[in-house]
Amino acid sequence: MLRRWSVLALVSVGVLSMAGLTPAQKSYAADDAQIYIIQGLPGRSVDISIDDKVVGRGIGTAKVAGPFTVKSGTRKVTYSDGGQVLLERVWPVDPGASQDVVLHLSGSPGDDDPVITVFRNDLTAVPPGKAGLTVAHTARVGKADVRVDGKVLFADIANGQSLHLVVPVQTYKVAITPAGKAEPVVLGPVTLTVKGGALNRVYAIGDPSQKTMNVAVHVIDVKTTGSSKPKWVKTGTGGQAAALQPVGLALWR
Repeated sequence: MLRRWSVLALVSVGVLSMAGLTPAQKSYAADDAQIYIIQGLPGRSVDISIDDKVVGRGIGTAKVAGPFTVKSGTRKVTYSDGGQVLLERVWPVDPGASQDVVLHLSGSPGDDDPVITVFRNDLTAVPPGKAGLTVAHTARVGKADVRVDGKVLFADIANGQSLHLVVPVQTYKVAITPAGKAEPVVLGPVTLTVKGGALNRVYAIGDPSQKTMNVAVHVIDVKTTGSSKPKWVKTGTGGQAAALQPVGLALWR
């Protein structure tokens, strides 16, 4: 069995310095979009450009850069290492979209060429006490099963695919195994405490044959629906409370 990875905490991601682009704000033009860059290549650092403008240098494994505000339409991302271009991709960006652009290994053993996969961020509001959880397969592994607390929640997932669920806010153990098998565990179990009122994205990255399996975690706050439970309801003290209070009075703190 491959090496198991220990407890990981959710990380806070800082916005990197940019040239020619401005950090994403809470409000922006209707035709703008937000993109994040995830560096999923093990054991190396890369420079990142968007539309030929450098937005980050020396971005290490499992790091998240952004958000970057860009105009909708056709955009280009370039990854370089030591001045040498590793990979470029041109892709469409819809108005108001939120996307993760992930540089990672392919799922084919022996294929050393990196690939880029663009994932749409599901920013749908979640109920109080809930969280969005997306697990993505971006590692050098064939088709795999994603197990959460020992149960297969998504079977036969291929490199470049993901699973999205709305889950209660709590701590989960996430593991990845070859499709249809309980062993070997190629990643995990990773202990993950999801953040409520947020989209929690977990990317499996690396190569199990090189013992470089890891995760990149990206958390984006979203809106919540409905209202939360009251922490307490004022009913007074003693047996006279019902006579002293108006019918249906409930004070929320």
